[in-house]
Amino acid sequence: MPFLHLPPRARLIYIPGDDRPSHEFVLRRRLLAIVLGVAALLALLVVTFLSTYAVLVLRSSQVSRLQRELRDASDQLERVRELNRELDQMRRMQDQVLTMLGVTPAAPTGAASDSPAATFPDAARLPEEPARRPAGSPTGAAGPGIGLIAAPPPDLWPVSGYVTREFAAADKQGKGAHAALDIVAPLETPLKAAGKGIVTAAGWDNFLGNYVEITHGLGYVTVYGHCSRLSVKEGDRVDRAQQIGTLGGTGQASAPHLHFEVWKDGATIDPRLIIPGDPPR
Repeated sequence: MPFLHLPPRARLIYIPGDDRPSHEFVLRRRLLAIVLGVAALLALLVVTFLSTYAVLVLRSSQVSRLQRELRDASDQLERVRELNRELDQMRRMQDQVLTMLGVTPAAPTGAASDSPAATFPDAARLPEEPARRPAGSPTGAAGPGIGLIAAPPPDLWPVSGYVTREFAAADKQGKGAHAALDIVAPLETPLKAAGKGIVTAAGWDNFLGNYVEITHGLGYVTVYGHCSRLSVKEGDRVDRAQQIGTLGGTGQASAPHLHFEVWKDGATIDPRLIIPGDPPR
């Protein structure tokens, strides 16, 4: 293929700056074409390399920016999670404060009642009797007040005697539940408050007979059933170990004993979880 516009020969003359003689180089057309082709190819390679390098530098900067944004987003997400945890904790504390002040927090729609009558069949109340309030929900002007919110949980056995029936959760068929400890002692044995609190219910119940309900701090409530006589009334403030009544066999009791319930945040728990050992004898 003929080379366009290339002279048959190219003459290069080198003239040194001193007195040395000049030199002349003659390039034929084919060699000149090869030199120019190589030069063009090198130029193309340099341009391609510079373009590719510029693209890589740009993408690297974009990747670094995206990584920084991802780290910032992760930090913000962790802060949001921490705030949610703090809000949940504040809501729980608010519910406890409202409960201690005599305001029952709104329950979710369709939630089961927190009262013993709704949870355990053996604590059912007859329709003509005043409905039991959810455990720990005081009524009237006398609420437990700010002083009980952080009071210690109940930790005293209310009577000396023998445990004849332990706390038991319901089985898979919903049967066999026993929401309390039954403690046998002589008739008219004094009953003591398991901890500092306020009497949020005191009176007659068709199952428990004469009973007392005391709201303590930190979401704890204790219930004392089958009493012979009561020494306190609703709204009274009681100290730990203060007498609240005497042991009896009122209500649905086959023999004199104390039916002792402990509630925590609206659910019954085994009293042995917070009161160590066994009742004194």
